[in-house]
Amino acid sequence: MPGSSKQSPKRKPSEVAAETKRTYLPHIKKQYAQTHSYLFDHPPTQCVFGPENRPTNFTHPEFYLKSGDPVDIALGWQQETNAYVPVICAANDKRPGGDWETGVQGYEERLCRRSSLAATLATPAPDWASCNFPIPSTGGIYSPCVVVFLKANYDKLSPEEWGSLPIVSVPPTRWPKLVPEGNKYSFSDERAMVKDKIRGALLICAWYGHERVVVSGDWGLGNGHRNPPRELAEVWREVLLYDPVLRGRIRQVAFVFEDAGQSTAQMIAAEMSKKDGKKGGGAAKAGKEGKGKGAAGAAAAATSCGGVGMPTDASIFLAVFDEEEIRRVVEQPDARYGLDNLLTK
Repeated sequence: MPGSSKQSPKRKPSEVAAETKRTYLPHIKKQYAQTHSYLFDHPPTQCVFGPENRPTNFTHPEFYLKSGDPVDIALGWQQETNAYVPVICAANDKRPGGDWETGVQGYEERLCRRSSLAATLATPAPDWASCNFPIPSTGGIYSPCVVVFLKANYDKLSPEEWGSLPIVSVPPTRWPKLVPEGNKYSFSDERAMVKDKIRGALLICAWYGHERVVVSGDWGLGNGHRNPPRELAEVWREVLLYDPVLRGRIRQVAFVFEDAGQSTAQMIAAEMSKKDGKKGGGAAKAGKEGKGKGAAGAAAAATSCGGVGMPTDASIFLAVFDEEEIRRVVEQPDARYGLDNLLTK
């Protein structure tokens, strides 16, 4: 009868993490050969391609914008192409998986509860690095075989449904200093650091021969990082279109957003409104409304301060990587890019 069936109670994240540590990880370490990872302190000096590896096709990558779970999208893409597809994932730079054993709900933490990522990050490859953490500011970790054994909602997968894929873990810049409008980095050095991180992540992918890449849409965005979404998208585009080493190596890129309604621009506007309220009192009411938890508090402040209607992260990336926009950018000369970009390295 309707309403009479009982649903199984939702498990706490800490309980899922405990089961992962107790049951799944020991089994995976016994059954899988590659349960280790590789730390790259500075990918540009470690991922150096010789002339024998020079690409022959220099057309720009194909770009896709998708809504869903990044790992699930990558696993499906692997089945379609019969080739491994890495996911570039935001990483905690201090410890493997951050606070994945508690209730923290970042994408890396949730992925660690449903996969072998935390254990893999904590296990440096033999004869590679003695320890992977802390991750250097320009560094990243390549985990070649992360085994996924739970669904995104923590429901169990049968052993036949388990999948494995590479993960590239790179810590984004957190809460950078922005211009008063909140739409750009205040300092060119900070923008350059973000560009180096993105370039490093993609170099690691290319170094291992991956032509298709999934980028987790939360990388550098959301309340935990608050990078300006449009400028962040433009930095991704800049690297993918013009980097002389990467040109011709990365063929397809999918930006996958779990929450298509998330607006980092709105979160930034809400935070700036609170600061203005503290300074002059003009937005004091909005500041009070913004003290709620998480996105709800940010939305309240943004509502009172003109933040409503700001574009979502997904819509910004969709516009930046629109086919017509890519064509316009490629055909328009840009003084930022010199002769080196016409040559291969």
